[in-house]
Amino acid sequence: MVLTISVLSMAGFQEVYGSSMTLALGNSRLDVFDASPAPQAPRQEQAVGGSIYPRPHAFTFAKHIPGDLKEYGQSLFHRESLLPIGLVVASTGLLLWKDQWLVDKAHQLGDTLHITHTNHQKQLFGAHVLGEDFGFDGPYDSGSALYYIGDGWVDLFIAGGFLTKGWIGSDNRALATSSEIAESVLASGFIVQILKHVTGRESPFVATESAGRWRWFPNQVDYAKNVPHYDAFPTGHIAAGMATVTVISENYSEFHWIRPLGYTLLGILGFQMMNNGVHWASDYPLGIALGYGFGRIAARNGRTSVSSEKATKVHFAPRMVAGGGEMVAQVKF
Repeated sequence: MVLTISVLSMAGFQEVYGSSMTLALGNSRLDVFDASPAPQAPRQEQAVGGSIYPRPHAFTFAKHIPGDLKEYGQSLFHRESLLPIGLVVASTGLLLWKDQWLVDKAHQLGDTLHITHTNHQKQLFGAHVLGEDFGFDGPYDSGSALYYIGDGWVDLFIAGGFLTKGWIGSDNRALATSSEIAESVLASGFIVQILKHVTGRESPFVATESAGRWRWFPNQVDYAKNVPHYDAFPTGHIAAGMATVTVISENYSEFHWIRPLGYTLLGILGFQMMNNGVHWASDYPLGIALGYGFGRIAARNGRTSVSSEKATKVHFAPRMVAGGGEMVAQVKF
């Protein structure tokens, strides 16, 4: 019994890879060896802070999007989703009631703080080639600078930064973060665009009635010709920003300042989009929920918890050797 307990204890706490060890008690001998298959080429995985990050491929983010959409849809029917859904519905309804007032107040605050009501960017550099303009659009005044927080280029720059870090330092976590940002932004953006094309809500700066007119299931040709008259609900800027912040904070949870900083920047963006007349406050709750949900899904599916690894298994088997028999413990990892 003492011998058996000793073997089990050592098997549980010692890793044995392609090696063996011999235990002796009196004239008895017990070999403990690794019975797992011969080691293969190292897997492209990296353990960081209790999680294992596989190295993503170039188009991993695109391959995961269909599964993310399915998982998000299924989550809506879970009991634990009732409270979040209720909060989104209730907050949207409350903000709808005060939408026009909130936009007016944001506009007044912008005037007080001397923040312009700019809702577009300006081409900073570029070229005119074959009748087309190619270049980079960026902020040029206070209003466009705040609005730029939600520009797609910002999410692209952030993802590119993690991609560069991952390549240079062979950092799987950084590579996964880059891939997951693209994945969650595109997945949430897909749903946002569907909802925009269904609800057809006017943006504040082109509103023909208080709190904007809703044109459900609008003519898509009219939509394409007059986008601001149809694309207010929900906000894609906030959804993309929330997805980016969520992925980064999930993968780098040891940096506790990520969420406060990210949420502050999103709050500033939310104010500016009312100040410049691009969005109503009631456009935000659903955008936040979409970005957060898809960000969580992408981050969760992009890593594996160390605790979920297979447990070590111990098997006992007799073996005949010169001079007698002996009991062998096969330890599989």
